[in-house]
Amino acid sequence: MRSFFRIWGREYRNIFLDSGVLLIFFGAILVYPLVYPIPYSPEVLRDVPVAVVDMDHSQLSRKFIRMMDAHELLRIASFHTSLTEARDQFFRGSVNGIVVIPGDFTKNILRKEQAVVAAYCDASYFLLYRQVLTGVLYTTGTLSAGVEVKRMMAKGFTRGQAMAARDPVPLLSYPLFNPSGGYASYVVPPVLMLILQQTLLIGIGMLGGTVREKKGRHFLIPEEQSTGVVSLLLGKSAAYLSLYIVHAVYFFVFLFRIYRFPQRGEPLELLLFILPFLTSVIFLGLTLTALFRNREISMMALLFTSIPVLFLAGFSWPPESIPEWLRILSFMLPSTAGIDGFLKLSIMGATLPEVGFQWILLWGLTGLYFTVACLTVKHIAKKGKVQGDVGERDREDAGGTPGILSENES
Repeated sequence: MRSFFRIWGREYRNIFLDSGVLLIFFGAILVYPLVYPIPYSPEVLRDVPVAVVDMDHSQLSRKFIRMMDAHELLRIASFHTSLTEARDQFFRGSVNGIVVIPGDFTKNILRKEQAVVAAYCDASYFLLYRQVLTGVLYTTGTLSAGVEVKRMMAKGFTRGQAMAARDPVPLLSYPLFNPSGGYASYVVPPVLMLILQQTLLIGIGMLGGTVREKKGRHFLIPEEQSTGVVSLLLGKSAAYLSLYIVHAVYFFVFLFRIYRFPQRGEPLELLLFILPFLTSVIFLGLTLTALFRNREISMMALLFTSIPVLFLAGFSWPPESIPEWLRILSFMLPSTAGIDGFLKLSIMGATLPEVGFQWILLWGLTGLYFTVACLTVKHIAKKGKVQGDVGERDREDAGGTPGILSENES
């Protein structure tokens, strides 16, 4: 226990004496999650500018344009007499969609024929594409329903009968777990979990690379020979865990309330779930330090993996559509089970037993990476001892003093 607490305190000292690690563990953690959600604070993209080409110039076409402008998703930004003019404005980026009302629009409706309205929107930007298309579809549907209701009323139907005949099975849509249907409530919570993982891995990697650069020994080799492997790993992990538990509270209590993200989970269950997530990330980071010979390599390698890890988590793309072998491989990352379980607990209001698979998987990853870290430490220590014995024999053969090793040789 004395070794455990001594290593815990020493790891605190290593963290607070390294300005780069402080920037990752505190600067990035405090500032980035606070600033990141600001662009998404409106939650829903509204008033997307649209150009209109009205070739009909009728009362009904003008009514249709007013209905589009009244829709919350659309804003009529300009009127044109030809599609060429509207297209030029679209390519300049002044509008994000074009609606063309043909010259026979009213004529076809009066003849009880199908009238066609053309909507052009940029499918390379899916959010704008969806908003423009949804707004136009909703407006055309409303106009079509109004025309049919008036025709039925002309035949003797009451307004209520005409409405029931036009829409016999009305659809009532209620967005679950995201009442505003907002983009921020969808994307920010899982990204916060990913920030916890990646900053923790980068910080541990930077500490490991610094030790190898400055002291000529591995990050996982204790300075005292009496220190055991378990005490070493648990002492280091306790320092990181104590810091990141506070960060998790900052993320999922204060930031959630500041930005009013939905939160239905029980605080105790969230804490019990976050615990194996953080421990599995910590032991994964301690294992990966064997790969980093300097701090720059650790930062570049772990930053490079952030985007693939984000997509493998399965919230930006349906996990059912990810190749099976890649989906299985993704469960080796704590973020996959961590993000899935956290969203169910915090956003959807699930209980801890209902995310039992993810919780047990995180504990399994904790045990796996702790075991791998222990084996890594023993392998490095054994390799260092063999190199030390060889160096000592070489000095004895050269007439040197046995048992005294230089810092790099040790």
